[in-house]
Amino acid sequence: MTIKEKIYEIVARKLKTDASLIAEDANLKKELGADSIDTVEIVFEIEEEYKIAVPDELAETINTINDAVSVVEELVKNN
Repeated sequence: MTIKEKIYEIVARKLKTDASLIAEDANLKKELGADSIDTVEIVFEIEEEYKIAVPDELAETINTINDAVSVVEELVKNN
């Protein structure tokens, strides 16, 4: 499973929706209805899945699936 596929899975499960209904550039809060707790939990699950630590300043840049994929790919590459 690719990083993108796994992130889709995590977001869909957390937001109780079908991954196929989520656009790569959909805003997690504005378009998908995630609240602050949802986004923190999504980041936490990503950290657990990839055994990485997402610094707060990077976590704050995650607004879409694409943002999450970019952050995770960068952190995984550097670890």
